[in-house]
Amino acid sequence: MEDVPPPPVIIAANHSSYMDPPLIMALWPRELYFVAHGGLFVNPLFGAFLRFFHALPLPGAYRRAYTLLREGCDVAIFPEGGRNKLPEVKPGTFRMSRRLGVPVVVFRIHNNDGKPPLKWIRWFFMRDLYMERVGIMRPEDFGSEEEMMEEFLRLITDRAPAP
Repeated sequence: MEDVPPPPVIIAANHSSYMDPPLIMALWPRELYFVAHGGLFVNPLFGAFLRFFHALPLPGAYRRAYTLLREGCDVAIFPEGGRNKLPEVKPGTFRMSRRLGVPVVVFRIHNNDGKPPLKWIRWFFMRDLYMERVGIMRPEDFGSEEEMMEEFLRLITDRAPAP
């Protein structure tokens, strides 16, 4: 991946499938921690699997993410706060960016929409799921978290898919 800002950074992307975190992990060139819904950790075996891949369970994940960013680690967050919630965006990602002065690298994941089995057909047969970087948001370029949220939404929704 070209032009990757030096650590630490916050990765922010749209989120509409369970394939989003593995896709980001596969393409990001450095170790990455994910903020994840606490309900995913209820099953001890699945929770251990998620922790192995650096998932941070809510609640408490943001406190740990602040620490990791201060230590120079990269953290990924889905600002929607769950799958398929755009245009709803929560301010935590952008508050963290502004407080720590950490840039937000914005990715748009294409062709991860639809409902199963169409989604599964796309993943396994059409192989047209892909991710593109659509921007880097530096907190000093914005006057507020709300401006950052608006820019994130613009980058995610206004960007035409690549051919």
